[in-house]
Amino acid sequence: MVLERLKLRHFRNYPSAEIELARGKNVLSGNNGQGKTNVLEAVYLCGTGSSYRTSRDTDLIAWGENGFYAACRFLRRSEPLMVEVACSRDTGKSIKLNGVPHESSLENIGAANVVVFGPDDLRMIKGGPVERRRFLDTEISAVSEVYRRDLSSYRRILAQRNAFLKDSRYSAMPAARRDPALDVWDEQLAAAGARVIIKRAEATRKLSLLAKVAFRHISPDGTLEMVYRPSFYVGPAGRTDSNGGEVLRRWTEAFRRELEKARGEEIMRGVTLVGPHRDEVLFLVDGVDMRVFGSQGQQRSILLSVRLGELEFVTSEVGEDAILLLDDVSSELDPGKRARLWEYLNDRVQTIITTTDEKSLGDTGGPAKRFRVEAGHVEEVR
Repeated sequence: MVLERLKLRHFRNYPSAEIELARGKNVLSGNNGQGKTNVLEAVYLCGTGSSYRTSRDTDLIAWGENGFYAACRFLRRSEPLMVEVACSRDTGKSIKLNGVPHESSLENIGAANVVVFGPDDLRMIKGGPVERRRFLDTEISAVSEVYRRDLSSYRRILAQRNAFLKDSRYSAMPAARRDPALDVWDEQLAAAGARVIIKRAEATRKLSLLAKVAFRHISPDGTLEMVYRPSFYVGPAGRTDSNGGEVLRRWTEAFRRELEKARGEEIMRGVTLVGPHRDEVLFLVDGVDMRVFGSQGQQRSILLSVRLGELEFVTSEVGEDAILLLDDVSSELDPGKRARLWEYLNDRVQTIITTTDEKSLGDTGGPAKRFRVEAGHVEEVR
């Protein structure tokens, strides 16, 4: 899949813009604060339905305007895909795929796949477990409609169970512990949560293998491994038969037992204490936790390798290449790692790169389409 054309109107600092991109590398150069990252954000928005920089859609509207419009024409193996995203301060966000309205960002995930690497990625390692869970959920949701439904179901049941637990705090403790209504919530949460756990574990193993290969090429100093760690453990969460029935049953039962053991404390605290919303993802190099012991340079190499692993993961899951967005890669990687990055990519996927100094990119390993960005205007450099 490649991005053929991008259109913007009143998006961030762009009054209007139209950019036609090449299938290989596309380099956006310009000083800081001119709008280079805003282009990447617009591509990501059209690919996933949401921004990777803000949770508020109205933040994307240009100052003094009432709304924005962003559109991307993607070329896929099956058919072209036109994604249009608009947002008004009055009516909110709307999304169209080939002219057909879609109600939410969730429906748009997977319509087009984009992978972004930039300065904010460090929070995936340095931040709390919620950042790593969000990364994993976003990546799996991009390629699996079933997972999107399972995750949405789990979150809905979890919210309802938590509301019930908060109400139970004001009940007589022994009666609350034996409340059959809570048994029903436990059964539903365990069934949905077990499916989430199994899929996360499968995806983490695949991503770990792919990221390990990329890390060996980009930064040949140790062996990278991603480890998915549920909040409780009963054994490997892989599938043992074509339907995964036995593993699913085992994890569902184990989850239900953990909820039962924690019930007293959960009622006292008014919150669910076990489940996928408490799980963790670790990034290890030679068995060492890089969140605690990794240097910032090591952490950047790990994150880039994980993003490159995502590219292969998307292709293997949906049969379409993803688009790679590299934000200010000149400052994120040293010259040696940048050279190995271009060698690894070798124009296999469409890449959009931002930089303040194109010379600092080094030899990108092939022809690239070049653009100059200045004060919300993009001009191709010929």
